[in-house]
Amino acid sequence: MTPSNQTMRCSSCGQPFPAQIRTVLDVASDPQGKNLLMAGRLNVFPCPHCGHTNQVLTPLLYHDADKSLLIAMIPMEVSLKSGQADEKIVGDLLNELTRSLPKEQFRSYMFSPKRALTMQGLLDQVMEADGITPDMLNAQKRRVELIQSLLAASSEEELLTLATERDAEIDVSFFQTLSLMAQRVLEDGRQDIAMGLMNLQQALLSVSSYGKKVAEQQENQERIVREVVADINTMGEQATRTDIMGLAISYADDEQRLQALVGLVRGAFDAQFFQEFTQFVSQAAEQDHEKLEAVSERIKGFLDTIDQQQRAQMQQSVQFLQMLVNSPEPDAIIQENLDMIDNNFMSILNANLQEAEKRGDQQMLSALQVVHQHVVQALQSQMSEELLFVNALLGAESEAQMQVMLQTDGSKFEKQTLIETCIAVIEAVDPSQLAVHARLQTVLDALSAL
Repeated sequence: MTPSNQTMRCSSCGQPFPAQIRTVLDVASDPQGKNLLMAGRLNVFPCPHCGHTNQVLTPLLYHDADKSLLIAMIPMEVSLKSGQADEKIVGDLLNELTRSLPKEQFRSYMFSPKRALTMQGLLDQVMEADGITPDMLNAQKRRVELIQSLLAASSEEELLTLATERDAEIDVSFFQTLSLMAQRVLEDGRQDIAMGLMNLQQALLSVSSYGKKVAEQQENQERIVREVVADINTMGEQATRTDIMGLAISYADDEQRLQALVGLVRGAFDAQFFQEFTQFVSQAAEQDHEKLEAVSERIKGFLDTIDQQQRAQMQQSVQFLQMLVNSPEPDAIIQENLDMIDNNFMSILNANLQEAEKRGDQQMLSALQVVHQHVVQALQSQMSEELLFVNALLGAESEAQMQVMLQTDGSKFEKQTLIETCIAVIEAVDPSQLAVHARLQTVLDALSAL
């Protein structure tokens, strides 16, 4: 179901702002709606003018076809205010749902929805259907209480003492809860609390047993990635699918290296690759078939994981962009979340700019252009003069133009500083961006030849 676009007024400052209100939530067509419901954020909107949180009290019909679950939540306040009988309200919501569903999807449970009087009552029924037990909820409650206690620590010493005492509780579920809390308060415009949560996360990663283990694993993964990048570079810029296939097969007994390879050259593992791989397997010795087919299945599994992660990252970038567009002070949000300004975010921002221009939506185009201007200014403000110059060299249209820039402006900088800056950029760029690495190497060669 598509949320209803409405204009509402802030209950604090009285200013109007657009809001997407859901009265029917069909999980199959609106999975994000369920995420908002479970996070306590459904039909909850921070005012873009003053930041006050506004909650819309409205009837809601929840539908999950996979679980044959249909729940009507009619708040008593709405029922009394509207003067309508609950059955009339539920009937209208059912009509709205059924209009969007093909007739073959109608089931008997749809004629007798379960009821809930409050949002918490609705949540309890949804969680029960999802298999979330009271024990799970209690464990989550303890994690939230621990986070609050850690945030309240008055000194680093007190924080370290508490983290040491509760070390066994600081695990992957704890960090997931911490990250989710930071994301929620950030979306609410409470940047100070979000920063506190993110700083707490960094502190715990360095002092907790789980955090130290993660750091060790990350260091090992970075080493493996560097080694796989070296293997890829030995094949040269003209590497073929056959070359990539040979490298993948050589990693048959090393899952970490195979996973790194898939992540680094994701685009090489396309339909044509698997066609050629299938042909290669058919021509290989019979005793090797099982091993080769296992390699193919592991690659497909890694591809699925990467694609899911990319979709999640894209969604996060979309939400961040929406927050900036709706904020009266995007600069403050950008400065506190510079790590969100990555290639994914810039791609989404540019795509939205193009789409707004194509639709002729001048209001949205203007808002996006303002965000783009603030983002570029923020990024440039973080760059040293040397980094700005290296970036300019990277954008040169030709090597001849690069040489002119070096002769004109290169003498303003220390040669060694420029070289070190360029090397730092090379190390920071995603290893999978082979074309960018090649271009940076050209810049480094030109700097070295000064």
